[in-house]
Amino acid sequence: MNKLFLVLLSLFLTTELLAAGGGTGTIMDLRFPAINFILLFGTLGFILRKPLKEMFDKNAEDVTSLFGLAEEKDKEAQLKLDEYKRKLDNLESEKNKIIAEAEQNADAFSKAHATETDELITRLHSDAKGRVEGESAQMNRNLSATLLDEVINKVKEKVNGDKGLQEKATKKLVSQI
Repeated sequence: MNKLFLVLLSLFLTTELLAAGGGTGTIMDLRFPAINFILLFGTLGFILRKPLKEMFDKNAEDVTSLFGLAEEKDKEAQLKLDEYKRKLDNLESEKNKIIAEAEQNADAFSKAHATETDELITRLHSDAKGRVEGESAQMNRNLSATLLDEVINKVKEKVNGDKGLQEKATKKLVSQI
């Protein structure tokens, strides 16, 4: 209100100063443009009042919902931040826990591997022993068969070479039948 009064006063004084020099301009010369100005903006204000009110109401609702959404996001972010801070605080204990678990797994693997290796060595030893015994028995059988064949061949040669032995062998075989 004070500003309007100062503007009107300065216009009035300006016109008085200009009129003092023989000018004809007065503040009354501005009344028709002022009336036009008031009518134009009054009509525009009256016509645009409802759309402007709706626009401002809609903007207010949008801002309210946006503010509510921002508050929700802020709460979620704060919860995540608190969770991450807690995790960072527990990071050293988690690291020690993981290292201890890894060492236990390594020890268990080492023991299991040693046990498996011992079992494999024992099994291979028993397999090799069985194989050697089997091959030895097979060689003994082959040797016995070869020796028996040798003896039979020598006996055949001796019997075939001597007629007296042939007759004696024939009589013995006939008597057994």
